[in-house]
Amino acid sequence: MKTTLLKAAAAVMLVSTITSCGNNQKGSESATEDALTANLSQFVASSTTDNPAVYLALVNSTEADSSITYVGKSLNGKDTLGLQIEISKAIPAGVFEDGNVNEEKAFQEGAIKFSSIGEESDRFVRAIAALYELSTDQGMTDAVLTPLVFSSNKTVVDLTGNGTYAFKLFFANSEGEEAEVFAELNLYNRSFKMWAKDAAQHARILSAFTGN
Repeated sequence: MKTTLLKAAAAVMLVSTITSCGNNQKGSESATEDALTANLSQFVASSTTDNPAVYLALVNSTEADSSITYVGKSLNGKDTLGLQIEISKAIPAGVFEDGNVNEEKAFQEGAIKFSSIGEESDRFVRAIAALYELSTDQGMTDAVLTPLVFSSNKTVVDLTGNGTYAFKLFFANSEGEEAEVFAELNLYNRSFKMWAKDAAQHARILSAFTGN
């Protein structure tokens, strides 16, 4: 009888410990998201350059078996902008140590996906339209954007670490050839940055994100 009671007590203590740890982890994640959201930066560092980069802080992440989905947010004035960015785990190295392209693995269709989170994504689209000096009254498409992804990295992309990784994205659009966009994932700073190859891509990028 005494042994049975001791085992029961141990089980209760174990469950309490696990529950406490889980609650602490959730609380920590929530606190991190709150802190990042409260300290968002402007979505573009400078509008004086010919080809400005767009920044998003990765305020939240959700892990699945084969990918991690991030919510990226930033500010345009006082308005919050946002996108959902899903990134496949272990994207292969696209470049060998000698600098040559890994032809078999460098290009991955849909290794990075973009989707709307609602009004904040609609604001994102209108903000980049204004940045590119284009006009639109549309928001972001409801479709998931699955660009062709070229990994510019000499190592496998490790989403569990604090590395920085570079990519080139090719977005299908209705304006012409694929829109060419450079991107940088910085896991240490929890940020995602994008910029067009050149000004000729601007209308194509807007077309891709509006679905028109």
